[in-house]
Amino acid sequence: MSKLIAVVICLQLATAYPSESPKRMITLAQAKVLVLASLTPEQKRLPKLGADQYNDPSSSRFLFFSVTWGGKPNQSVVVGNYAVDPYTADVRSAVIECTEQSNPQLRAV
Repeated sequence: MSKLIAVVICLQLATAYPSESPKRMITLAQAKVLVLASLTPEQKRLPKLGADQYNDPSSSRFLFFSVTWGGKPNQSVVVGNYAVDPYTADVRSAVIECTEQSNPQLRAV
């Protein structure tokens, strides 16, 4: 009888605290690779191209990057701003419309 009670207690404890595996998140380095992979071939050829992570105080869910290049002083050096969902690895333009970025290289990564 005591074994039956122990089994019932164990079953109750197991169902009271279901094991949920934590959601996997990509790393900051992986997010940066995805952002650079989302660029067009023309953008990827720009000299001194780089992606710098920044924090957006209005959204804690996404990882944000500003992509810049080594342009001349009178040129815009900003290629674009991007948001990466760390749970889905979706890359979106971090401008007003939040367009999802997609191309064969990004899908391959």
